[in-house]
Amino acid sequence: MRILLSSVGRRGYLVKYFKEALGTDGEVWGGDHSTYAPAFHYCDNRVLLPKVTEADYAHQLLQFCRTSHIDMVVPLIDPELEVLAAYRHRFYDAGIMVVVSPLQTVQIAFDKYLTYEFGNDHGIGVPVTVLSIKEAKQLLDCGELQWPLVVKHRKGSASQHIYYCRKISQLRFAFEQCPMPMIQEFLQGAEYGYDIFSDQNCRPISVFCKRKLAMRAGETDKAVSVNDQSMIGLGLKIAEALKLYGPLDVDVIVDGDGPKLLEMNPRFGGGYPCSHLCGGNFPAKLIAMCRNETLTPDIGSYPAGVCMLKQDEIISPDNVEGIHPISDWPGEGSGRRA
Repeated sequence: MRILLSSVGRRGYLVKYFKEALGTDGEVWGGDHSTYAPAFHYCDNRVLLPKVTEADYAHQLLQFCRTSHIDMVVPLIDPELEVLAAYRHRFYDAGIMVVVSPLQTVQIAFDKYLTYEFGNDHGIGVPVTVLSIKEAKQLLDCGELQWPLVVKHRKGSASQHIYYCRKISQLRFAFEQCPMPMIQEFLQGAEYGYDIFSDQNCRPISVFCKRKLAMRAGETDKAVSVNDQSMIGLGLKIAEALKLYGPLDVDVIVDGDGPKLLEMNPRFGGGYPCSHLCGGNFPAKLIAMCRNETLTPDIGSYPAGVCMLKQDEIISPDNVEGIHPISDWPGEGSGRRA
């Protein structure tokens, strides 16, 4: 089996997890737009991808997967998800499993206002959210909102385009500066994250919960597993309401009113290693799905108190200049290592 992790970037740990799950029964390939992606160092083969913003990105990726006999594609960044979700049927028609949820699911997760509506529609706690300064002022006047308020990019990621406002002049300025802005109540409380997994029939298989101890550049840097039945129940409720295929990363804040859903990312999240250390092994589950095996649910079956701490690693990659773009790849499953 050949597995391609696209936009592999700094996720060397994921390459290792997939290689451990595969054993000697396949190869883990890495794809990225930059020849200097650190995770390339751990891949069996490396390929230079076009920018995901190119109009024919999905077509180029599919052609490469066909000629190189790739069995599974695992996209790892948000911008790829919508592009590949719209193209997923063509990958499956070619016999290639692309790990992306249906387009509607991706759109709900990618747009934070649609995430807010999803929570409201399914009885899941969410922060009060509006799309205009007029609506925010009305809610402030009637006491349903209080300062400070948060202005966010509806489709933002990596904690970019987030503004904290304590008065109307700041709110107006932030609203003008932020692309696709929305206004949300500011929540104070403990931050939690979920790693959720559903199979090819969108059936929930795994729900792992962790308390976030520290963040860095919008990604969980330190976390500890939490096995609380009410929190597990919330994660399962999200999984059952969402048509999910494969992994889902979820962020919530627990304040005085209980847990509130902040955002969802239908891909591997930065805090996934915590769940992996608890026995989650989502790579093994994906490999089993690719082999048409039936998965057994393990919801809530993990220990509490497992701690994940990330650290930087210094590597010196070999033959960086020898990484070929997909248009120049020899194809036909040559297995040539860059």
